[in-house]
Amino acid sequence: MPMMSKKKNMSSIGLGNDILEIDRFKKAYERYKIAFLKKIFTEEEIKYCFRYKNFIIHFAGKFSAKEAVVKALGIGFGKKISFTDIEILNEKNGRPFVSFSKKIKKNFKNPKILISISHSKKFAMAVAILLN
Repeated sequence: MPMMSKKKNMSSIGLGNDILEIDRFKKAYERYKIAFLKKIFTEEEIKYCFRYKNFIIHFAGKFSAKEAVVKALGIGFGKKISFTDIEILNEKNGRPFVSFSKKIKKNFKNPKILISISHSKKFAMAVAILLN
């Protein structure tokens, strides 16, 4: 049963999606290595992705998810929000969820986001729904 069916009075107020070519992300990683990853991901996200043999697809999925989240919030990355203000974590069963920095929780009134991530050999994509 979908999670939203258990909660009444929830409606979406923002939607974001993103698609990313995995090879493009891989080339950036190969050029800049861990310095590139640390600008975009938290330590927890980095640990999670490196658990996998094909870690690039997991990083690409999380990157795409962060892009979808800012679109759902109706902003872009910049002075108000950085990549590391958004953390894409996973429950034990693998289901992704969004965690925000204190700054984002305060500035955006503790936003609630549903996230879905998919990937194939060539693409990673994500959809984010901002709930009220």
